[in-house]
Amino acid sequence: MLRIPAFLKPGDQIALISPSRFAEPEQIASAQAFATAHGWELVLAPGLGDSDGQLGGTDGARAAQINWALAQPSVRAIWGVRGGYGAVRAVDLVDWTLLEGDPKWLSGFSDFTVLLGESYVRGIASMHGPMAIQLARNASPDSFQALADAWKGAPWTLSGRTGSENFAVRGPLVGGNLSVLYSLLGSRSFPDLRGCILAIEDLDEYHYHLDRMMQGLRRAGVLDGVLAVVAGDFSDLKDHERPFGRSWSQILREAVPAKIPVVEHLGFGHENRNLTFVHGLPHALDATSGHATLRPLLP
Repeated sequence: MLRIPAFLKPGDQIALISPSRFAEPEQIASAQAFATAHGWELVLAPGLGDSDGQLGGTDGARAAQINWALAQPSVRAIWGVRGGYGAVRAVDLVDWTLLEGDPKWLSGFSDFTVLLGESYVRGIASMHGPMAIQLARNASPDSFQALADAWKGAPWTLSGRTGSENFAVRGPLVGGNLSVLYSLLGSRSFPDLRGCILAIEDLDEYHYHLDRMMQGLRRAGVLDGVLAVVAGDFSDLKDHERPFGRSWSQILREAVPAKIPVVEHLGFGHENRNLTFVHGLPHALDATSGHATLRPLLP
């Protein structure tokens, strides 16, 4: 049974953490302004702003940021400052019994997919949405309005494109960054996708890398029980002088079993517009004449 953390009320605290790359002052300032504008209090995890190479501190220090935020009764959401890489090095040092004892919203995307997956396998919903770095880079206003609305308990309906078939699917919406999901195969943090709608996006990959990952998921059998695949943006893709010969859309559709519908361009990922969805929550996916909507099913 999925547990849904309490939605945010005015005055609630949001803890800013750096589970991956290090935080920079402008990212922290942008997050502070956003929280204040919506009547929330932003609190900074101890050590936020530290660095260890590209990382936001040692593995133990970044896990300690998460543990600190999980242990604060007044903190109702835990927000990643940025992605990059590194969450997987800290995930096993987190005391996840703290989240189980007091569910709160883990919020982020990209490398944060590691933490979203761990939350889901422990039966707790989370938020797949923009992070503070995108505020600092002037992401579209609706990206952060969608995040604020989701934290308040009013997540948006997303829309996208599919083939000519009509269908109606109901199931938990689970996934995140394709590269990170692929790296989690075989680990305890990889979600059981049977009966789920799989959401995927990615950034800065070669076309053949996407194909390798999708074929890897196919061969591992984890796509067999998926109800549908919904794709956000696949951004800044690369190719060789002699092209791979397949678009990202073709790569997805060749790997996903033919009976499973695929919907594209749902508005989440590494583009300027990055809409939020409640990770793990049941959603209704309906398609008619090439247009699809993805609607959250709150209890």
